[in-house]
Amino acid sequence: MRLVTGSEDPPAATQGTTRLRKPRAGDAEARFALGQDAQLLRMFGTDPTTLPEWTREEALDWVIAVQNDAHGFVIEDAGDLAGKARLRTLDPLHRRAVLELTLVDATKLDQGLIRRAVALMLDYAFETLDLHRVSLRCLETNKRALACYESSGFRREGVEREAICLGDMWHDVLLLAKLARDHRP
Repeated sequence: MRLVTGSEDPPAATQGTTRLRKPRAGDAEARFALGQDAQLLRMFGTDPTTLPEWTREEALDWVIAVQNDAHGFVIEDAGDLAGKARLRTLDPLHRRAVLELTLVDATKLDQGLIRRAVALMLDYAFETLDLHRVSLRCLETNKRALACYESSGFRREGVEREAICLGDMWHDVLLLAKLARDHRP
């Protein structure tokens, strides 16, 4: 597989120093250089001790997956690749989707990056795609992400009890959602 970039990509969305954009040349090498941070992996429900060594091929696959996802974007902050965001399981009949955000640069924690990326993705979901509802799942122990989502207007709707096992401990996953009418009241 190879990464294809072109001028047909939609324009990037920007808020402050944060941009959502389609992948471009150099992203696979930037993603490889960031590696797999153990702290970030745990925050997203992955046990870092179970993963093989990070490779350039996996980094390229990561970028190609974003490129091939119609509703997927690279999160860039201050010119640096910092993560990815996407809307998956888009249901046009019921106008809903599931938001996924992945931070891959631990140096960007606690700088408001994810809050800005969430705002951009919600604008895209509600204003560009005219969705009615955006939901997401958040590991109960990921207090940073949970605070960010709730301050962005997501409301807790349920719990998937003991849905993720990290090491030998089970953790709940919280279900949250935001409706279009709550986006810009």
